[in-house]
Amino acid sequence: MKCVLRVLSVVYVLALLSIPVVAQQPVASPPKPAGNAPSLADTMQLIQKELNAVGRLSFTVHIFDQEEGNGTSKYIEELSNVVADPATCTIRYHWWRSMHGDVVNDEDVSFSLRDVLGLSMMNEEQAEKKQYEAERAYPEEKQTYHTKFVPQVYLVMMRKPEDNVEGFKFIDKKQADRVAQSMSHAVELCGGKNVPF
Repeated sequence: MKCVLRVLSVVYVLALLSIPVVAQQPVASPPKPAGNAPSLADTMQLIQKELNAVGRLSFTVHIFDQEEGNGTSKYIEELSNVVADPATCTIRYHWWRSMHGDVVNDEDVSFSLRDVLGLSMMNEEQAEKKQYEAERAYPEEKQTYHTKFVPQVYLVMMRKPEDNVEGFKFIDKKQADRVAQSMSHAVELCGGKNVPF
């Protein structure tokens, strides 16, 4: 049971971006923002610009496991061709990822901001802790197993129906903060929910 929880927690953190979703049909335009807040078009343009600027990320995941032994995994990920469409409240992009030089993901992804039920920005250690809490892992499990990303990786995650998660990884915390704030505003304008989870 402990081994399964360990594997699931690593898979959860590393696979946040691996859930493709079918494109959504256009619907009525979202409401205009109040006061000085940026419009949906301006917000989506900023999201598109920031996500396209992420480029290729390289990071190493160190696994510390007192029972099974320690390990290291090397990842390269790239987000490209990002389109943030204000007319449909969708974000489309191409996602590519390799592990130890072998391509493990190479796919087009699309999701609707209308489907978002919650939004959070955190680092990988916080995400691992949340996963342990969600799985109700044994306290001793938390002490004998953990991961560390080098460099630190920040996640902007959106929870969707049926506990699906869509998200983006960043090395630059300020960039992750900007995307999280813009994404939260866009989700609100599109009729989704931007409550932290």
